Amino acid sequence: MPEKKIDAAVPATETPAAEAKTRKSVKAPARRGRPPLAPELYVEIGDKQYNITDIIDRAKADYRTTHKVGVQSCKVYVKPEEAAAYYVINKVSGKLEL
Repeated sequence: MPEKKIDAAVPATETPAAEAKTRKSVKAPARRGRPPLAPELYVEIGDKQYNITDIIDRAKADYRTTHKVGVQSCKVYVKPEEAAAYYVINKVSGKLEL
């Protein structure tokens, strides 16, 4: 008796609508480009020059020495006539000598 071939039904991969939905759900890879611009701000008064970016970093570092909470808000006020900078970080104030 001859052997019978059994055709296995091969299921269709996906319908066109399902393929389109699958393609949309795949996220595009993150862009690799230049990092965001970090400007530096300088103020010159008389014969002195102050780097405001450094003063902000110093204010944040001073705040972190006594507080464990991250910086949520930061305001820095520079008073060159007093050679001081005052800051308010998360409603906590402080003073830095310039």
